[in-house]
Amino acid sequence: MIRVMGLYHWAEGARFDAACYAQEHAALARRLLTPLGLQRLELARFLGSGTPRPGELIAATFADFADLASAQAALAAAGPELAAHVSRYSSLQPQIRLCELLA
Repeated sequence: MIRVMGLYHWAEGARFDAACYAQEHAALARRLLTPLGLQRLELARFLGSGTPRPGELIAATFADFADLASAQAALAAAGPELAAHVSRYSSLQPQIRLCELLA
């Protein structure tokens, strides 16, 4: 199983609308990625005490695919539209990482 992660790190003066992220962006991601092999999608907002510090992880998207080829093809096909949608809920740009789930 391959997990595609979108990691959001806080920057001073940034904007992040968690409701839009959880509703609109999640719906768009499911609509675009499910036909491309998406097996599971999770969005997380990290909890902290007070205002986040610059560089602190504040949110993450986890999209699971059966194999690396499926994940890469999905990123190539849907990535541009998903990336363009980010500006609707955040001024941050997610850092994209792929990992293999071992257990």
